[in-house]
Amino acid sequence: MAIDQEIKKLRQEIEKHNKLYHEDDSPEISDAEYDALYQRLKELEALSSNSKINSPTLQVGGKPKRGFEKHTHLKPMLSLSNVFNDEEFKKFDERVIKWVGENDINYSVEPKFDGIGISITYEKGTLVKAVTRGDGLVGELVTENVLQISKIPKKIETNAPKIIELRGEIFFRLKDFENINKQIEEANGKKFISPRNAAAGTIRNLDIDVVKSRPLDIFFYGLGGHSDDLKIQSYQDFVEFLKQNNFPVNDLIFFSNKSEVSNHVQRILSSRDELEYEIDGAVIKVNDFQKQNKLGFVSKAPRWAVAWKFPASEKFTTVNDILFSVGRTGVVTPFAQIEPVILSGARISNVSLHNMDELKRLDIKVNDTVLVKRAGDVIPQIVKVNFDMRNSDKVIDVNVPLKCPSCETKLILDGPFLKCSNGLNCKKQLLGFFEHFVSRKAMNIEGLGYKINKHLIALGYVGEVADLYKLQRYEEELKALEGFGEKSIDNLFESIESSRNPDLERFINALGMPEVGETTAAALARFFKSFESLRKASFSDLMQMDNIGEVVAKHIVHFFANETIGLDNLLAEINIKDFIVGEDSHLDNLKIVITGSFNGYSRDELKQIIKEKGGIPSASISSKIDFLILGENPGSKLKKAQELGINVITEQNIKEFLKL
Repeated sequence: MAIDQEIKKLRQEIEKHNKLYHEDDSPEISDAEYDALYQRLKELEALSSNSKINSPTLQVGGKPKRGFEKHTHLKPMLSLSNVFNDEEFKKFDERVIKWVGENDINYSVEPKFDGIGISITYEKGTLVKAVTRGDGLVGELVTENVLQISKIPKKIETNAPKIIELRGEIFFRLKDFENINKQIEEANGKKFISPRNAAAGTIRNLDIDVVKSRPLDIFFYGLGGHSDDLKIQSYQDFVEFLKQNNFPVNDLIFFSNKSEVSNHVQRILSSRDELEYEIDGAVIKVNDFQKQNKLGFVSKAPRWAVAWKFPASEKFTTVNDILFSVGRTGVVTPFAQIEPVILSGARISNVSLHNMDELKRLDIKVNDTVLVKRAGDVIPQIVKVNFDMRNSDKVIDVNVPLKCPSCETKLILDGPFLKCSNGLNCKKQLLGFFEHFVSRKAMNIEGLGYKINKHLIALGYVGEVADLYKLQRYEEELKALEGFGEKSIDNLFESIESSRNPDLERFINALGMPEVGETTAAALARFFKSFESLRKASFSDLMQMDNIGEVVAKHIVHFFANETIGLDNLLAEINIKDFIVGEDSHLDNLKIVITGSFNGYSRDELKQIIKEKGGIPSASISSKIDFLILGENPGSKLKKAQELGINVITEQNIKEFLKL
């Protein structure tokens, strides 16, 4: 193989493994294998005259860092033995009584979180290091990443010992996990398969900006090593110590004698479907620390604690078919039609297979037996194929389409994704685009949901977005359709007419450009003032903005150069309002976050007022934010704003701040 060909192949392979290691937390090769590939690439590049500008070896300081510094825990982070029912817990309790020599044992009962264990060390009350669980004895030092979790106190203010290891579980709330995967999907990235996988990938990500952008959460639940000046006698005392110092502690912690343990476990189990995070059982601990020390450890587990595991939200079922669906952006996604199963109260019959890489990883075929799980008891996923059950005479290979299932355009492979390049000439993409275009935060056209959009496209009444504004020519036909009353059609026409004069930011958002959501659309409107100015903007023009990066700028330029929505025809039907800063523009270009609830104002109303006065409403706290408007029940944003020194406006001062 020629040198340049081998260099190209090595670069692609190393970039692939970088992504698997740093972003997906799922390395396929060892560090030694990676080092060999990397060294070979460096040797070949030294012999080649070709540019290294896109090479993974071109890093300040040499070889890219592939890991974190190792660190030994003061006290091992051990795993737990399991019980599954009352009888097994009774045997555990009998062993505790035998070792302690007392019959009346108090226990704590709390949820067992399905996240990533972390050990955080404080010295003289100050957070100095954070270490992953690792193998229980040695973990990875991830202090900088953990410091991005706003709920973790940087100092212990009350009764701080000289040194203490606090144990916790890092996780994503299910809503945040869904949002992260949605953002990744919109950027054509590879989605995480579970909240736990996402938490692991994030806390070990070497890009601090990625960690900052994801709302990791934590509960504290355990005590590791500590100095002798920590005066705490029981786990109940320890929980109070955590609460006094504002460490996040789960609400479902119970303390009782053994007769009530089973009831508390069932209480936690019954709340499982209502929780905002994943749990897979309950943890039961001997409450008294002196008794814990007396019980000690066996093998790699303590004798004083046990995990009561819950029935798994997963079942085996059969794959009836594997099909492919076309999304708004043209990505063609494989999904499995399965023999329906009930998981956590939901009937599951379709499961996404995400992309071609996942299809290959699973090695799945029609008629296979597969294990289906609800990630976070919310998102169904296929965990694995049961190859022992595979019948080679009955299974059928996946029929990967060469053409778009909707418009029969030849598909292209873009990384792990199959794509249809036919744009809005593809009816499925057209339908997806219309769903977004008419949505509440876009053009806000009421009465245009999935059902009627599908009818309009299938009947040929709408072939491009401008046709929406010509629908009245089909008034009689629409009113004659089953399920469409005269009143609802009249209301639809009225809503369409009302949308002919959109605000600039609303219209930009409606276009559905990659990486351009509500906040970015508002910033673009504020900066360019008119749609024509934005449409003509060059890459360098866009890069003049503070909050637009190279990727977004490239997407915007490409969109206007290659748009397929019939933009000129659409512009002939509407009149986009230029962005005009009002006479009172005292908030000119200030970035403002709103959190909590308010008396007399909705958050949408406050956003609109901020825009009218020249400000830019933003969704999340960062160092670029100028003000935080604080309502009741604000969540974690207040603490983060205080840490960053951001000015906070209370509800009592809103009118003065906004000059209302």
